[in-house]
Amino acid sequence: MTTAPEDGVLPLKPAPRSRNFIVFAVAQCLNFSGSWAQKTAIGWLAWELTHSPAWVGAIALSDLIAALWVAPLAGAVTDRSNPFRLILLTQSLAILNCIAIWLLVATGFVSPWLLLLWAIVEATLQGFNQPTRMLVTGTLAPEGRVSQAIATNSIAVNVARTGGPAIAGLLIVNVGIESVFLFNALSFALIFAVLLCVRRWIDHPPLTSRSAPLAGDVLAGFRYIRREPPIAMLFVLTISFSLLARPFTELFPALAGGSFDGGPQMLAMLMSAQGLGAFVGASWMLRRQGAHALVRTSYGAAFGISAALVIFAFMESALFALPTIALAGLFHVVCNIAMQSMAQTLSLAALRGRVLALYTLAFRAAPALGAFVIGSLAEWFDLQTMIGIAAALLAMILCAVLPFACRIYFGKTG
Repeated sequence: MTTAPEDGVLPLKPAPRSRNFIVFAVAQCLNFSGSWAQKTAIGWLAWELTHSPAWVGAIALSDLIAALWVAPLAGAVTDRSNPFRLILLTQSLAILNCIAIWLLVATGFVSPWLLLLWAIVEATLQGFNQPTRMLVTGTLAPEGRVSQAIATNSIAVNVARTGGPAIAGLLIVNVGIESVFLFNALSFALIFAVLLCVRRWIDHPPLTSRSAPLAGDVLAGFRYIRREPPIAMLFVLTISFSLLARPFTELFPALAGGSFDGGPQMLAMLMSAQGLGAFVGASWMLRRQGAHALVRTSYGAAFGISAALVIFAFMESALFALPTIALAGLFHVVCNIAMQSMAQTLSLAALRGRVLALYTLAFRAAPALGAFVIGSLAEWFDLQTMIGIAAALLAMILCAVLPFACRIYFGKTG
């Protein structure tokens, strides 16, 4: 197995240094903290305006709805754009959107419908921004160190996921909810500074011609994934993993309140256990891995999370369930980093944005669908049992496709 050739690679530039992706990850950690703080504040604002769980759910669902139509288009736009200019544009628009919601809240003009409209715009901007960020992360990594760059970024995300909501809580209580949006706007400052520092590596013409119709480029992304066996097999793994194993995190509230008869403290314990496992997994992935090792890691981690969740299904005590959740969190992040690294390194440079955008779509949409199906079945069956059955089904799919994966990636049948 070889990595995809860099078709149309331009200009010789100095090879990126490791510190580039490390500094970019630090800047993203601050920016992600602002994003998570804002997400927390938006949920609370929706509740304050309506006192309706349905409205809170509608605001949250806007993110998924926007992703379904934005992702394929965003991938094509990413491939047709200068990475530096595109990320600069999407970040600038995101700041303007922060200022817009701050003004609406500060002046008292915000309403549920305006909040929903704002949330759709925000999700759309993030849909265009995310594949560009992923592309930049891979571009800033020296040869053979893409997985380390992604692991570093994953650590930043997990730190921000913990710190952002805590910052939001402090600001809401002590200053006011509108201050959270200003904090998020300010969190972009370091990103802009770092982008200027690494501009020489990411400021280049697009590798895909703009002469072809945009719709044709969107369809070309789907055709490429279907016709390239290594990429197609990667998406089989990604969709199976995201649909059958990853939904356990979305079901934490039901597990805390139903399976373990707990409250917010139990929910926090489940989230903390998963977060701890994720941090350990991301730290382990900082080691350098070649292409073959990434394939073995992704399938090994997929089998690992299947086993952890099957064991979790038999845990009646929260004391024993938490270690299995931590283990599942570890395998979840390891599998994600390995799969995303494969998407970066196996795809053609001219189509990488589309591959990453569709990978992100699968990784966001499939868990929501899986959580809905598993949660619906749990109305008649035990929720832990259903999570275990879904994980066992994933293991069966992995066993069925493993011979094909070995032939595609290693050129052998076992």
